[in-house]
Amino acid sequence: MREMHIRGLTKADYDYIISVLDQWWGGPAGRRADPMFFYEFGEHALVAEQDGQVIGFLLGVMVPAPSATGYVHLVGIHPDHRRRGVGKRLYEQFTERCRAAGMKQIKSLASSGHEGPIRFHESMGFTSTEVPDYAGPGRSRVVFVKEL
Repeated sequence: MREMHIRGLTKADYDYIISVLDQWWGGPAGRRADPMFFYEFGEHALVAEQDGQVIGFLLGVMVPAPSATGYVHLVGIHPDHRRRGVGKRLYEQFTERCRAAGMKQIKSLASSGHEGPIRFHESMGFTSTEVPDYAGPGRSRVVFVKEL
């Protein structure tokens, strides 16, 4: 396998991600990559690249004390690079950055009924809990938490 490099997000990366996200996710998802994740929280965002091409990204934020939580908002992996450890490497790098910044836990969410994210997060040491009405009435979410 060719070497994968994890680095910080640039404006060019963000612009590229917005242009391909709906294709990568197989449906409308581009609105989830709100520009605040570049302009306000960009120092926490990561991209995975291989041979100079972006093959994945993680948009996250670190919330200081008292919660001291690293929150993974959105992850996308190029369809040709799925199941090759890209997401795992992005999460590992984000976890290390959170640990170094004094975060106590990492948190992420998924819509209920999606088994892939549940299996992925649990394989990375997260606990998962389905929370009814988390995102409003009738909108449950699976909440993933990993203590650091």
